[in-house]
Order: sequence, then structure tokens, then C-alpha cells
Amino acid sequence: MFINREKELASLRKLKNSGKFEMAVVYGRRRVGKTALLREFSKEIESIFFVCDEVNEKMMLRNFSEVILEHFGQKDTLSPFESWEKAIRFVASKAKEKRLLLVIDEYPYLANATSYFPSVLQRLIDHELLETKLYLVLCGSSVSFMESEVLGSRSPLFGRRTAQLRVEPFTYREASLFFPKLNNEEKVIAYGILGGIPQYLQKWNQHLPHGENIANNFLDTSAYLYAEPRFLLRQELREPSLYNSIIESIAQGATRLNEISTRVGEPNDKTAKYIATLLNLNILGREVPVTEKNTSRKAIYYIRDNLFRFWYTFVFPNLSLIETGMTEELLDKKIANGLSKYLGLAFESICRDYLLYKSGRGELPFRIMKLGKWWGSNPATKKEEEIDLLGLGDNQAIIGECKWTNARVGIGELERLREKGSIIACKDRIFVIFSKSGFTTDLQELTVKDESVYLVTLDDLFA
Repeated sequence: MFINREKELASLRKLKNSGKFEMAVVYGRRRVGKTALLREFSKEIESIFFVCDEVNEKMMLRNFSEVILEHFGQKDTLSPFESWEKAIRFVASKAKEKRLLLVIDEYPYLANATSYFPSVLQRLIDHELLETKLYLVLCGSSVSFMESEVLGSRSPLFGRRTAQLRVEPFTYREASLFFPKLNNEEKVIAYGILGGIPQYLQKWNQHLPHGENIANNFLDTSAYLYAEPRFLLRQELREPSLYNSIIESIAQGATRLNEISTRVGEPNDKTAKYIATLLNLNILGREVPVTEKNTSRKAIYYIRDNLFRFWYTFVFPNLSLIETGMTEELLDKKIANGLSKYLGLAFESICRDYLLYKSGRGELPFRIMKLGKWWGSNPATKKEEEIDLLGLGDNQAIIGECKWTNARVGIGELERLREKGSIIACKDRIFVIFSKSGFTTDLQELTVKDESVYLVTLDDLFA
């Protein structure tokens, strides 16, 4: 099932229509849908699709030769190519007069097996391929490798690519297209658990309640998602034990470096190195108060991916219960009691995406230039305060509160939000309250008269 990705397809089509040599670099984390995107695009153009594997150079070249020769119906008449140079040159000869797409998927495997391949490709591009209509795509799942070894300034291929496309997970709005039969609350729950990875979204049965989906996908030892985060971590890291402990500690509420170090029982400098690796892999994120510089020492760490956060919150700490068959107790007590609190953070992320979406469409009073959380001391009360969402413009601010509760939000919440908003130095303030369960009548009546207050419901989020 292929859903959305219209923006990415448009970028690929633009290159196709140039009629000249193109080299696009497509990359993004595993399972994000890169191959599905390129397969969908390849339906529009004569294409050769080669998926690299973890084999040695000779086997890789032989496999590539077979794919190429079979495509042109010459597998029985020509022998496998003796070198990569001859193989690429043969493909280029077929693209002298016509458009031809060559996709090399999982390119890092090829580059690791054949260290000189980037230099060979560089020479061919500079001296031969520019005179063809070949459309070359290098695709990879190792984000750090693709950015350093393909796009980086020290790579032989630096400056040769004509476009790069980082494929990102779906936003909550895009992910909701997988669940047309769910109500909006259930869409938030599904996205809050799975995130925006297409392969995970397809595992959710929209005809079953979310409890059954959790049980079927996470609490069954044979289920695909039961071991997925652990599998992905082992693919990227040789010794995942301390990484597991760091991620779990963040899932359980430790967000600052010293808190994480204390939880895992390691010194700050060692923990910081491991966190840096997880940041580089986009498993963790780092955030500072939106009014601070990125170098601020007030940084907190969070788990970027919803599926990872759910797994390390509810599955990883309870593996023994799952493996001994005590899944009903886990689902009915620990998950049922903790899910609402867990979804509160996911809801904040959705509300943030909503503001960015509205700002990009020019549907807010001003364009947001910087958006994030804010925390710090209230100079008036000397107490620590936190603002869920703070969007900054030109001497303007959007102060946002996100309420994932079963109670309707009333005027009291607005008054508390105004008090917190007074800490932020700016000329104009807009107050936005997001609520899962709606708003009291008196608050709705107040906003009719007060243009500085916006109330956003679940229906508004998906409108």
C-alpha cells in the first residue's frame, strides 16, 4: 500500500523531466519508505533497480551484472562485467539517447564492500555520464554514512549530486490517511504509539480497539513490532546494553544528562558520548528552551520516535512478563494506567506540528520563526514554570497549552496560561489551548470577544 509522498514524487519527477544526467541522493532512517517511494516512481520511467546486500565485492558485482544484463535481455549472450567501471559504462551507453533510471538501493553496502567505487563513479560522472540521459539514484538507510560519505565535503562524490532528498517519517496528518475509519482520538492514539513510519502504520488494524492492537503488535513474542527497536539498535550498534539503559531511563522520565547518568550508573562524560551516538542516529533528540541558544546548558533529551518511546516505556521494562505470558496483567494494569500520561507528550508533538502547518499556510496571526518548549524561573513568583509550546515571531509570541485529559478545559486554564505567558518578553501574545475533550461553554463564549485566544479541538487538528 503506497500512501501520500506527493511532495517527494514531485521532486523526483522534476529531475526526470530535465532530460539531462542527474544524480539524486535519497536517504532516511530504516523503514521510512524510501524503497517504496522509488518503486512507485520507477513505474513512470524505464528503470533498473538494484538492491545491494552485505556480500563481498565479487558477489556484489556479479549480482549487479545479472540485474543489468537481464534488464536488457543479454544475460545469455554477455558475461558478467569484469569491473564496476565497465558495468556503469555499459548502463550509460544505453542512456545516450533515452531516459534511463538506475537506482542503487542500500548504497552503503556497496561502498563498504568496494571502497574505491565512489572514486570510480566520480571519474565516470566527470568524463562520460554528463553526456548521457542517465538518471542515477543512490539510496541508503544509514543517515550518518549518506551525509558524510556521499554528501560530505570529503567524499569523492561531493559536488556531483544534482539533488538530495531526505525522506522523513509521516506527520500525524499524513499518518492519519492509513486509518480513514478511526475517529480522531483513536488516530492520535495510533500515531502516538507507532509514529510516522509507514511499515509500522500498516500493522495497525483499524477495525480493532487500540488495546487489542497493542496486544497483537507488542505483547506477542512472535509479533513484528515486539522486537523491532531492539533489532534496529543491534543493526546500528555493536554493544547495545548501555544504549538500552539510556533510552529506557529517558522513557521513564530522566531527561537531563546528570539524571540519565545517575539512572544508568555511569559518569557524565561516558553517558554524554553514548547520547551523542544516539543523537547522530536520530533515535534521541536534544532540546533547549526556545528562547535560549542551542549551546545552552539547560538541554533536555527526549526519544524522537514514538514507537521507540512506547516500546521503551511499556515493553522493554516488562519483557519478562511478556515472555512468561502475563500479557493481560501488563495490558490491563501498567499500560492502561500509564497510556494517558504517555500520550500527553505525543499530543504535544502533534500540536506543535499543527502550529507549523498553520504557520506555513499563513493561517496564523504571524509567521512562526522559532517553535519549541520553554521552561525556566518565573521572576515574579520565583517558581519554575513550563510552557508546552512557545512560538516566536517578530516581537510576537504564541503561548500554547496541550491538554490530553477527559475533562473539558475551562477559563481557569486560560488564566494560568496568561500568567505563564507574561514571563515572555514581547509586544503581542496569542494564547492557544489544545484539548482532547473540548472546552467549557464560558471559555468558548470568552473567545468570541477575545481575538488573542484560540481554542483547538481534535476535529480542528485533522480538518
